[in-house]
Amino acid sequence: MTRNYLDSFKEELLEVFSEARVRINKFPSPFNQKGLVYLDKFDVFQKESAKNYICYLLPYWMNEITNIPVEQCRKFSLANVFNMLYYFLQDDVMDETPIAWKEQLALAQLLHSEFEFILREMFEAASPFWNYRQKYVNEWAVTVVNENKEDYFMSDNLMIAKKASPLKLASTGALLLANQPEKIEEVEQLVDHSLVLLQLADDLADWKEDLQDNNYNCLLSMIKAIKKQEAPLEVLEVESYIYDRSILLDYTNSCHEHISFIANHTLQLKHLLHFSYSIYEDLYYFAKQVDVTKTALLSGGFDYILSNNT
Repeated sequence: MTRNYLDSFKEELLEVFSEARVRINKFPSPFNQKGLVYLDKFDVFQKESAKNYICYLLPYWMNEITNIPVEQCRKFSLANVFNMLYYFLQDDVMDETPIAWKEQLALAQLLHSEFEFILREMFEAASPFWNYRQKYVNEWAVTVVNENKEDYFMSDNLMIAKKASPLKLASTGALLLANQPEKIEEVEQLVDHSLVLLQLADDLADWKEDLQDNNYNCLLSMIKAIKKQEAPLEVLEVESYIYDRSILLDYTNSCHEHISFIANHTLQLKHLLHFSYSIYEDLYYFAKQVDVTKTALLSGGFDYILSNNT
């Protein structure tokens, strides 16, 4: 399903990623080139890149209620790009052997320094913004370390969103600049519900890789809970749950509370709702297609052939 997230903001994001390239290119060698290569992995205008739309676009979506100057939205988006790169490098370090740590951690620090430079231009030292920054960093640290142990998908699935808490600096910062601090908690909740949907979609796409790397994964968590045993899952076993036992319908049902919360909230952010609903639609469509295909195959194959040629 084609999404048009960039239609209204394409020119803005062209400026954001262009500015990010200019700043990274000023890093000392070899970190400038390595930084640019890493940026390409997430640049929305590059083919085969990871499209982290909510990270880049949240500051612009917030302008439905904040009406801050577009230049400030652009700064928040740029800061979020550097912050995203920093945290993804942290994730990479956690997943790799120590031999690769030195260079990645050095690059991460350069990215983080750029992120802080941008935000220090916008918020004075006494601003409550920095307290929120610490809060979001704390949430990230706790969840990234404890997600396997706590099994957040089964125990408290809103905690899944906390791994991405630092991106909420953009929405919280925009509200502070707009003198609307009373809306911060509500927006935090809306973004958290959207981030859970995004994580559910990512975990469906990445379950094989997560299984191999022993990373926490919501879909795998659901299967383990059904099995009621701690033994490691096998690929064929997971595929059986997906394609033979209709687990994706239950998995998609777990999304209802999150999309309902966003859709029915008194504070409406239409771009965030559209983004969230599109994720929910894609999950639901895939789950239904798997179920229809399974039913068609079980009918003897002929109906399956007809269903794919009509």
